[in-house]
Amino acid sequence: MSSNNLLLSFSNKIGKLLEDLDFEFNTIIRTGNDSNIKCFKAHSLILKAMSPYFRAALSNKHVVKDGNWTYLEQPNFSPSTFDVILKFMYTGTISIEKRDNAEIVDLLETAQELGLHELADMLRDHLIQCREKIPKEEVNTNLVPHMNGSTEVRSTKKRGRIRLVGAGPGDPNLLTRAAFQAMHEADIILTDKLVPDEVLKLIPPQTEILISPKKFCADANAAQEELNRLGLDALNQGKDVVRLKQGDPFLFGRGGEEFLFYRSNGYTPQVIPGISSCMSAPLLGNIPVTHRGVASQFLVCTGTGKQNTLPEIPSYHHSRTTVFLMACHRIKQITQDLMNDGKYPPECPCAVIERASCKDQKVIRGTVGTIAEILEQVGHKPPGTLVIGWSCLTLV
Repeated sequence: MSSNNLLLSFSNKIGKLLEDLDFEFNTIIRTGNDSNIKCFKAHSLILKAMSPYFRAALSNKHVVKDGNWTYLEQPNFSPSTFDVILKFMYTGTISIEKRDNAEIVDLLETAQELGLHELADMLRDHLIQCREKIPKEEVNTNLVPHMNGSTEVRSTKKRGRIRLVGAGPGDPNLLTRAAFQAMHEADIILTDKLVPDEVLKLIPPQTEILISPKKFCADANAAQEELNRLGLDALNQGKDVVRLKQGDPFLFGRGGEEFLFYRSNGYTPQVIPGISSCMSAPLLGNIPVTHRGVASQFLVCTGTGKQNTLPEIPSYHHSRTTVFLMACHRIKQITQDLMNDGKYPPECPCAVIERASCKDQKVIRGTVGTIAEILEQVGHKPPGTLVIGWSCLTLV
């Protein structure tokens, strides 16, 4: 048997796995939306082997499982297109001669998103070869990016887009240009009460804004789930969604969790970084987090662990600046633990920078042994950044 015949025989046998309804399927992929929904059964091993997209989605710890079954939601894939793509992943073959140009474009878009580069190249070559047969107006609007070999995809149907955007420490002037542009392109912006009003005022008046009222409540998980649901609903409607987050999305902002959530539901977010208060707050309080001869390293910690638990306390290093975010509401407990468990000397200088970069910014100085009492006396207006270390005295 020739090698070509051997490969054909092999692909036919693998393809029959899709037809055998009893052959140990372990993945269900739900495609489409509204009235056009279809579920496909598949084998995770083949999906992972063929597609980097599915390899990442199925390896995600947040993926939905029930017993031996894994469930994936892919509302952005049309059932008819995914049916063809799935058969290709099992057999390595596809018939495109009788398909119209719109179908080819849909197949190309899906192949690109799933990382099926060989298939995408073949479909693009087919479009180029058929260029003379394509109506001029269709070439100009939909197919030119594919014919030119561009990875950019345009479609006649609008697909939802999600961006996780860092809003910076608070001053609107510290927004990045990319963040400002995203805010002005969005159909809907999801945010919470951590983002100052001065930043929210930059959002165009016609843009829908949803502010979670529960972000400061005891059940932060419920607030997060609500924002995720609102974002996914908007994406499934084809909207351009911005999730606006204080500081930087990936620094104690659940940005990674949101990224995994949206990707597992068929939408890979674009992440736009923001200036984090872990560095900007000390800077704005005239505290260099590193300084030759004083601080050769700095550490960023959260003051609020998962389920509102106390964080792990770092050990004391004379040449380290330690920055705590989300810690001022329990500063008495944290500073006590720093002295008892972390062996921080009570005289180690520290400072709290309240509402860094905002017009009402305030810097409150003290030591590890006194800062909690000082803060209680003068009062506190969140958010605040706690900075600990001998660098707090460098520019005083």
